[in-house]
Amino acid sequence: MGDLAVVKLPEGFSKDRKEVAVNALLSELKTVKSVWNQVGPVDGDFRIRKLEFLGGEPRSTTIYTEFGCRFMLDISKVYFSPRLSTERARIADLVGAKEEIFNMFAGVGTYSIVIAKRHRDAMVYSSEINRDAYGYMVSNIALNKVQGRVAPLLGDCAELWKRLIAGVDRVIMPLPEKAKDYLQYAVKVCRPGATIHYYAHVATEDPRPPEVAWDEIKGLYPQLRLETGKVVREVGPHVSQVVLDLRVGS
Repeated sequence: MGDLAVVKLPEGFSKDRKEVAVNALLSELKTVKSVWNQVGPVDGDFRIRKLEFLGGEPRSTTIYTEFGCRFMLDISKVYFSPRLSTERARIADLVGAKEEIFNMFAGVGTYSIVIAKRHRDAMVYSSEINRDAYGYMVSNIALNKVQGRVAPLLGDCAELWKRLIAGVDRVIMPLPEKAKDYLQYAVKVCRPGATIHYYAHVATEDPRPPEVAWDEIKGLYPQLRLETGKVVREVGPHVSQVVLDLRVGS
């Protein structure tokens, strides 16, 4: 992530072995200035990584670049994954002319800013409940010169959607852990014909995880139609992150 490296060392690594690993990384990867060890899972409402500083410059802040966009962030205070860059580009490519979009879980503004940079006539309402992530999002909007095209909103999107009284054309829900609970608000804010990008974690041995995710919600929302579904990435043994592109009927 930028000039930081995050590794996952096996438990029980001695101090000497950690030092060898850090020295190898810093010597072989010239762009890496600081190395951190992820010592626990992404956790809590803000999905913060549990990190241990291993070596290099003693800082957890960096600037990450993706598709011509720059993002300031602090890996100890916000959630961010460079592994989702392809998915962010896919969503941006789907956006049509003059769309209004609600990004329900915006983080430091990645999805929102990638969209706004590609579509100068789009408007993205970008909500975030983590004050640290929100602060970085505001800074990143200015850094990428998309003021007026990305509107930062601080708070819970379960309430913030009510401000969008005219509705939106597209909703992005990049929080798999809570998307099922918040889908009701996404549906409410959508105009007829709008698209919802619904992300979920699916634990199954079924070879079709997207179909499993769709089966969990289709009976609850008869107004939704599944357009496409795919696996975004594997997050554990028999656990997949999937995305469903859903169309909202009239």
